[in-house]
Amino acid sequence: MSDKKLTFEETLTWMKTTDYSGAIGVTARFRVADEYVDEFVALLKDYSPYVLEEEGCLDYSFHRDWQNPNDFWLTEKWASPTILLQHLGPNARKGTKYEGSIPLDKFAAMNIFPDPAAIYKVGL
Repeated sequence: MSDKKLTFEETLTWMKTTDYSGAIGVTARFRVADEYVDEFVALLKDYSPYVLEEEGCLDYSFHRDWQNPNDFWLTEKWASPTILLQHLGPNARKGTKYEGSIPLDKFAAMNIFPDPAAIYKVGL
């Protein structure tokens, strides 16, 4: 067992190289500065329904941390690593206001970046 912190780049590398083709889950934390909390929450409420309509999305939910109200936890499940990569790719949500990297660009404009806490194979 490793105590090494998981990085976004590591999760992408694993998804691109794994032979695993089953359902996958990801948990990530988003730390939000006070001045962006309301804007971030409004963005999530508008954006999340688009993600839930994506092919292979099994769950996509944000939750507020119980100790730090400026920390938000994303829990998401996808039918496979390949499907999750498509969600992160340039053709995701094609033709919508959240096409491709637009959501991550909006997060970055608020200095908010995903901090992956776990990536896991769904089920036993």
